[in-house]
Amino acid sequence: MNNSITAIILAHFKEREGNLKRIIDDLLAGTVVPDEIVIFIDNPDIAYEDDRTTIIRSSKNFLPKIRFALGAYFDTRYCFFIDDDLTVRSKTLENFLDHADQETILGLEGSILGDGDKPYSNDTSVNRGARDVPVDVIIRTYFVPTSVLTAGFMLQSAYPDLPRKSLDDVYLCLGNKYLFSGSVGVIAVDEESDVTELDEGGVRQSGSGVHYENRNKVCKFLMDKYL
Repeated sequence: MNNSITAIILAHFKEREGNLKRIIDDLLAGTVVPDEIVIFIDNPDIAYEDDRTTIIRSSKNFLPKIRFALGAYFDTRYCFFIDDDLTVRSKTLENFLDHADQETILGLEGSILGDGDKPYSNDTSVNRGARDVPVDVIIRTYFVPTSVLTAGFMLQSAYPDLPRKSLDDVYLCLGNKYLFSGSVGVIAVDEESDVTELDEGGVRQSGSGVHYENRNKVCKFLMDKYL
């Protein structure tokens, strides 16, 4: 397996279909290229085809946590998950690989949870920048050892009454910290290893009315339980 990497992209929003080719082109043009690129499409209106990738289609909509289940299927050392309103630059994957180990979930943006009843809303946001920062939750771009992908599902299954929507990243990252004693960190970027923002098409998961409500509720519960 060595340092094999599988890149996985969710394609749910028709409004972002035009970003997919750009993301694939950029992944394949980097100094480190994924061994496999997978696109999971759960919107029948998205007709994208690309013989450079493995495309999996579903007639049913799934929560974003499906990407972590898919990653666990592939025989790969690391999974790279990127939202479809971002694309990589020439050394983005190289930079992740340089920082990687088997206990740490890495990203380029994240959140240090705050205090009180709304720890996610009262967080310290860590944006893409020039230093490495330990965080609690990674957002938007994840470089994950395949061996820790089960952490989120284990944590979620332990508390079946907690919300599920808008929480894939929270369960994964906090599961790695609380159950596996692993770490979560934002890594430094430069001009070549950053990511590029793409058109979000006027749609976003965080636009849901329950997004922050669910994240605050679950983070508060888990912090009280494990810290």
